[in-house]
Amino acid sequence: MCQRYWEIYNMGIPVLTGPSPLAKLLGCSTPCDCDVVVYVNDIDKIEERQCVWAITDPTFIHRPIWIGGYPHVSLHDLEKIVSPEISETIKCIMERTKSAPRVL
Repeated sequence: MCQRYWEIYNMGIPVLTGPSPLAKLLGCSTPCDCDVVVYVNDIDKIEERQCVWAITDPTFIHRPIWIGGYPHVSLHDLEKIVSPEISETIKCIMERTKSAPRVL
């Protein structure tokens, strides 16, 4: 699991694992192996911000998806991440999930 997640979680800041694990599953490139998402108003509470992405919706924490037993930011909330460093990864994830065949 991503150590950054636990560091920020232990600071008492609402946090979810970022889109990188999902990106890897879908074959998208990502700038980080381990990333996290926090509300934009909490980002200043974090000193080391590498691979820490800001999101505009404070309710993101209530809609996690579970991958490997850990909470990750949902597909619904990906487009609310405002950190430009991860924008190409998010675009790839959204394209791959929208074009995937649907099975009933």
